[in-house]
Amino acid sequence: MGGGAGNATHHTAVSLARLGHYVHVLTARLPGQPAVETLDGVVVHRVPSFRRSIMHCGLLGAASYLLFALAALIRLGREHRYDVYQIYFGMPTGLLALYVHFVLKKPYVLALRGSDVPGYDYTNWYMAPLHRLLMPLTRFLWKHASSVTVLSRGLGALARRTCPDIETVVISNAIDSKVFPAKQPAAPAAPIRLLTVCRMVRRKGLNFLIDAMRELREDGIELELIGSGQESESVAQLIEQHGLGDCVTMLGYIPRDQLYRYYHQADIFVLPSLAESFGQVLLEAMSCGLPIVATTVGGIPETIRPERNGLLVPPGDAKAIVDAVRYLAARPALCDEIGRRNAAYVRDRYSWAAVAGQYEALYRRALAGTVDQPATLIEPRWAERGKSR
Repeated sequence: MGGGAGNATHHTAVSLARLGHYVHVLTARLPGQPAVETLDGVVVHRVPSFRRSIMHCGLLGAASYLLFALAALIRLGREHRYDVYQIYFGMPTGLLALYVHFVLKKPYVLALRGSDVPGYDYTNWYMAPLHRLLMPLTRFLWKHASSVTVLSRGLGALARRTCPDIETVVISNAIDSKVFPAKQPAAPAAPIRLLTVCRMVRRKGLNFLIDAMRELREDGIELELIGSGQESESVAQLIEQHGLGDCVTMLGYIPRDQLYRYYHQADIFVLPSLAESFGQVLLEAMSCGLPIVATTVGGIPETIRPERNGLLVPPGDAKAIVDAVRYLAARPALCDEIGRRNAAYVRDRYSWAAVAGQYEALYRRALAGTVDQPATLIEPRWAERGKSR
């Protein structure tokens, strides 16, 4: 996947199809992919997009996707007469809701994911002026949605700074515990291995984690970084600059169906984000039975409770990361207990079937109960199946 929204789109769409609904997905197309195919009961329509890479869309990628997606939406809307539209991201794909609202006159459910909410990502220099420019349109799209969903209460509170009178519904991400099974208990082994899986962008705070490794290497602790993005080169340079090549390994992109192997080889999962609406990788790591070290930002504290699921540290604080990792590394019995608890907690609480059920209730409310089996068209920014972040 390019990110959490693509993963959520796939699993939610498949779960809705299993409930008997007629589900189509409109998304961007990667080289070698068919323009239309049916996957697990879901019809996927793909359009061109001049994005920089699977991990980096950019303004050109977003603008080109909107143009091609609008043309496809006009055609598909006429052919299939969908009952309700699900749109992922308030911006840029939220702009497609204008056609849904004014021309098709159909209800739409808008899912806010993080970067589409003003004030979320201060590390991205062009987002703040872009949000200010589009503020009136943002408020219009949010107010006219039949429902606005958010990944966490924290993201909902941030959204209400822009539009105080909107009602938001929290629908978090979920996990497939069969894809991310709990690892088998094993005796502690040296060295302690840290793992981070994330998109390589500034808001992930990887520079602070690299800085923390300058001290943690003295304890024989190692770190593996999985993911790609526009900051990959600068992260690699930082590792080289500090001479950490012997204890920090960048593995790049790993297919999703292989990720669990790396979770199983790790002892502690670390996510040093400066901004995070939810943190899908936290569920993956917890499902695999890892204790967590993460930051007190966004929706993370709603998932991670100190010494129950792991430890929380202030964002941008390398020393706090060092202290938290050392605390857990010195307590293998506690790590084992937290890991077992995390695997059970995620398995019992976070399922895609439950997420689909929540969305189904919103669709029925939007249709006022007049349609027994509503068709849905899900509009993610990116929903390419089978990729890692």
